[in-house]
Amino acid sequence: MKQVTKVGVVSEFVHEARSRKHALLRMASDDPVERRLVQEYAEATPDPPPIVARRGIATRGCPRCLRTMWRQWDTGPLWVCSGCGHLEDGG
Repeated sequence: MKQVTKVGVVSEFVHEARSRKHALLRMASDDPVERRLVQEYAEATPDPPPIVARRGIATRGCPRCLRTMWRQWDTGPLWVCSGCGHLEDGG
């Protein structure tokens, strides 16, 4: 049986508790302009919907405002824009 140390549990918990903005900034370079753009994007875009295990998250561009649309499955397949709220049939 594999033992889990308290350090491992804490680090996993801390990782889960970090914000999406923090995760995106960890992937960005040290360039201050790029980091500012990533931060602005994270603050202006809502978190994606929960992942449905076998379907994952699908995205595409919104035809109206060109921001990100996410496919929602909880209300039937439906595309929802994160920027303007535009809705389209997801079928």
